[in-house]
Amino acid sequence: MTKIIATIGPSTENEIKKLCDLGVNIFRLNLSHNSIEWHINVINNIREITPSSSILVDIPGRKIRTTSKVCKDKFKEGQIIYLVSNKFDKYPLESRFIYEINNNRLFDIAKRGMEIYADDGRLKFIIKEVCNEYITLITKCDGLLKECKGINIPGSYFDEKNLNDQDKFFLDFCCQHKVDFIGISFVDNSDYLNNIKTYIGDRRPKAIAKIENATAIHNLSEILKISFAIMIDRGDLSVETNTSSIGILQKDILFEANKLGVPVIVATEMLHTMQKSINPTKAECNDITNSVLDGASCLMLSGETAVGKYPYESIETMRSIIDLTMKYILDRNKNPLEYIDNNELSQADLMARSVSLIASSNISKGLVCISKTGEGVRFLARYINKDFYCITDSYEIIRDLNIFRNVQPILSDVVFKKNDRFHIYSIAKQLIDNGWNPDLLYTFIYVSEGGAGLRLNTIQINYLKSLAGFIV
Repeated sequence: MTKIIATIGPSTENEIKKLCDLGVNIFRLNLSHNSIEWHINVINNIREITPSSSILVDIPGRKIRTTSKVCKDKFKEGQIIYLVSNKFDKYPLESRFIYEINNNRLFDIAKRGMEIYADDGRLKFIIKEVCNEYITLITKCDGLLKECKGINIPGSYFDEKNLNDQDKFFLDFCCQHKVDFIGISFVDNSDYLNNIKTYIGDRRPKAIAKIENATAIHNLSEILKISFAIMIDRGDLSVETNTSSIGILQKDILFEANKLGVPVIVATEMLHTMQKSINPTKAECNDITNSVLDGASCLMLSGETAVGKYPYESIETMRSIIDLTMKYILDRNKNPLEYIDNNELSQADLMARSVSLIASSNISKGLVCISKTGEGVRFLARYINKDFYCITDSYEIIRDLNIFRNVQPILSDVVFKKNDRFHIYSIAKQLIDNGWNPDLLYTFIYVSEGGAGLRLNTIQINYLKSLAGFIV
């Protein structure tokens, strides 16, 4: 099953339990909005209510945004407005249409005559003049530029690979509060991502690279090789490249990521109209269907659940479309990686593909992966096109596994061993105690008597009662 990520905001901050009941087990927070204290309270609330759910935090990072100091009035097409640095004395400008930005790098890349966009491309401007601390723009449409909205110049890129003090502050915040994933904006090369990972070190969060510009597409292969997961941020990506190509880019990214077993989050405007309407558009339904068919691990709701009028209906709508699409996939036994030749497979890939053949039949009731680290699941999720279970002994690993497609994690208190199989028998007994039918066949995959580096080297099909019978 493709997972749903819900962004928490004013519409849902006090309804975590309700979101869980609707099937959400990954919650997203955006540090570009609200106070640090607000985020701490929400993180603590999620951990208390649902300790097995994951928390994804987007940090401000490289993205250029307006700050809270913006003009609140609407402008007309052809009007002059100003983008200014946070150190600029705005009084000499004889205009009320002044908008402060958070990243002065914009003044280095902006040039007269360039097109510049805001709010995921909804607003368009032409640069009339660039000064040291303010940029004069001519508006190309009527509109309202609100606070915390993204600013884009297509074709630009970030050549700075080192972390600044703001980066370190927010990374430390995420580490201190032991969130599970950190969304890193505008990862356009592997050096920058490696610097992020090095700074985090052996601390808790996994870095998720947000693919948002043309440079990231060019360097996609090297980014994927070191990524735990990636996010296709279609808002910035469509503006930074070309809106007409966003569908093709999404398919290409999913194709390359699925080959490497890298989970992919598809984000931005999945159900945008449901912020105000109780029903989605047909195009939005089609978008969700195609994202699932192409192998997306997670679909993300942003404004729909953060500030929208119908957050719960949005989740129910997305879940319904995902369910129908998964049924379509299962009825036709489709797999996004069915084209891969056996000669290209590693040992873990070969095991996972073998298991996928068993999982696609009715030989056993279900598939159970037993994993200490969860790494084997990365291979299984590439090939298995229906839900399966992964049993592990850590809440942290469970929260990591939430991001993988079709994986249903289960917590166990059994001690896992590699030099014998007795933990397998204990787990079978635990499943029976939890209400599983002891007279049904299940497929188990795990590491047994393995050497260093081996993953998923044993497949066993057996009745639960037979395995549990080894427990004296």
